[in-house]
Amino acid sequence: MSRGAWRFALTLVSLAALATTGWSLYAVARHYDAPEIIAVAVFLVFDGIAYACLHLASEASAAGRSAFGARLTAVGMAGVSVYLNRFHAELIDGGTPAFLLFAIPTVGLLLLSELSWAGPRAEARAARTEQPYRLPAFGGWAWALAPRLAGKTVKARAIHHIEHGPSAPPEPAPAAPVRHTATEVLRRRFAEMDPADAIRVAHDAHPDAPPAELASMLVTYGVIVDAVQVALVLHGRPAEVTVDRDETDDAHPDAPDEADDAPQVSPLALTKKQAVLDAVTALRHGPFTSADVVERVKRINRITVKPAYVRTVLSREKPKLPDSNDRPMEGGYA
Repeated sequence: MSRGAWRFALTLVSLAALATTGWSLYAVARHYDAPEIIAVAVFLVFDGIAYACLHLASEASAAGRSAFGARLTAVGMAGVSVYLNRFHAELIDGGTPAFLLFAIPTVGLLLLSELSWAGPRAEARAARTEQPYRLPAFGGWAWALAPRLAGKTVKARAIHHIEHGPSAPPEPAPAAPVRHTATEVLRRRFAEMDPADAIRVAHDAHPDAPPAELASMLVTYGVIVDAVQVALVLHGRPAEVTVDRDETDDAHPDAPDEADDAPQVSPLALTKKQAVLDAVTALRHGPFTSADVVERVKRINRITVKPAYVRTVLSREKPKLPDSNDRPMEGGYA
């Protein structure tokens, strides 16, 4: 309904209500032999003053002033008018139906006027950043099923509004922090990582695990990879071998310089005969036996010979051996 149509309908209702209650007050005035013009003035005084007071209350609210006095006056004038309507019903022996017929139009007109001016008053308050207290909209079912709790809540909010003004209602206590498992936290962490980096992290944690096991482990943390992808990532990284060397030389004191190499590496491919001769040369500075030569050849050259073979080589090559101070091998060559 447009504003013009609403004003027109409100005007018609107001005129009808004033006419109904006005005739009742006019009849009461004439009952006391009041002149006709005075009888007409009676209903204008009572209903007119009440109606004007409601208008003044609306203007006072819009201007930010207290409207208590104007509303109290309107209620007082309306109460006197209703009392006279009841007296008129008794004069004509109409009883309660006549009383309601004469009084309700006045009460209804005042309530309708109050409601029609509530909107402009609220807009004026909102412009001044004022927020009057309003009942919370719980709904009919809430009031029907939990009336005491709903009433306590309304009262608590009203007290908060009075004490703290139109601020937001107090917030509930903060909820307890949500606990997350380590798996959930790691899932979020791995989700932000490059899958290749996640594979390397898992491999560093479990270096002996095969690709299939690493892939299964990563899937549980939200990194969807298979064994082939894990193998490809790990194969692309060069193998790292760490060798710890001792600063001390573990070689035997009589070993030649070539013995510093790894045992399986020999600078020259020696024959058994040459190995035996080299061992004899190394041992020539002290007494030695064929068993000593056998042991040295096995340790230095990784060649196995028998003591008899050592004695045979020495007996044949004795004239060619370096000077040994003519000291024979202990136990002789034979």
